[in-house]
Amino acid sequence: MVRQDPEIARLAERFVCVRIQSMNGVNINLFQFDYDLTWMAFFMDADDRFYARYGGREDEHAGSHLSQESLARTMRAVLELHREGKIQSSRYEPNGRPPRTPEEIPPMRAMIARREVSCIHCHDVKVATLRDLQGRGQFDRSMIFAYPTPRSIGIEVDREVQDVLRKVIPGSPAARAGLRPGDEIESADGARVLTVGDLARVLEKTPKEAVLPLVVRRGGERVEADLRLSGDWKRSADPSWRESMHVAGPNAGFWGRALNDRQKREAGIPADRMALEVTFLFPNHPTPRKAGLEVGDRIVEVDGRREPMTIRQLHALCQMERQYGDRLPVVILRDGRETRLTLELPTAPSRND
Repeated sequence: MVRQDPEIARLAERFVCVRIQSMNGVNINLFQFDYDLTWMAFFMDADDRFYARYGGREDEHAGSHLSQESLARTMRAVLELHREGKIQSSRYEPNGRPPRTPEEIPPMRAMIARREVSCIHCHDVKVATLRDLQGRGQFDRSMIFAYPTPRSIGIEVDREVQDVLRKVIPGSPAARAGLRPGDEIESADGARVLTVGDLARVLEKTPKEAVLPLVVRRGGERVEADLRLSGDWKRSADPSWRESMHVAGPNAGFWGRALNDRQKREAGIPADRMALEVTFLFPNHPTPRKAGLEVGDRIVEVDGRREPMTIRQLHALCQMERQYGDRLPVVILRDGRETRLTLELPTAPSRND
């Protein structure tokens, strides 16, 4: 159990704290963020204007940019900004938009009608939005990659001090713009940056092809840098954690678990190779049964790949790299022998996808 930093409790006494446990009735034209996230915080004044946003994650870990130290630091900074009346005032702020709730997204009513409790989760907002875009022929798989992290432009920031560059990735837009480890981000296209959440807000609203101006502090001096962005810079390597992934394409129709090193060794599978044991076949899903896949089979190859993979990553491969009706070759280990099977993915989304 993680013990709460007593400083956070002391600082919280100086805020009016509101915890939102569901998105029912929430103004999504005001509270805009990566709805796939586990946790997000907004620091605002009484007029619904923002001082800072706190939250965000890299693919590999839900808490990659969450810590008590960085939260307390953000709270201290926001109190000073409030004292000075320095709200965020860039063009990236959601000012002047009429209120809109998740219930107004057309597919939402059907989604929650199938539940015993009509609680709207954060990821439901994104799923309903993407389904609405699909219905209007405006969906693109790149929309899965919402609110890019600093790594998408070639920088890694300190987890505790999130406006300080810890690393600049060689060959990245940040490296080509001359950014250096130790630089302190002051602003991105005019928006103040205190946290990963602040920078992600700007990156979310930045087009695929753009020049993003950054201002950093380096050795006490103010340095301007223009990051030239193009292509799929918003795409991350492993989006399998995202709850909205299933909107993008077909799934494989089964669930499984990765074997540990001991289980691999007992099965004669090298530790650095794939080993996914099938634990459940989705009801009414034709793909695994038609292929002859059985509970207990161990998948050791997918589409020619044998590197370790989680079941979520296997589904992400289908959803992001395959189309409905595609065929996916796999190799299973059953009774000590390898057998090749072909997964014929569904030809269309099911009602429950």
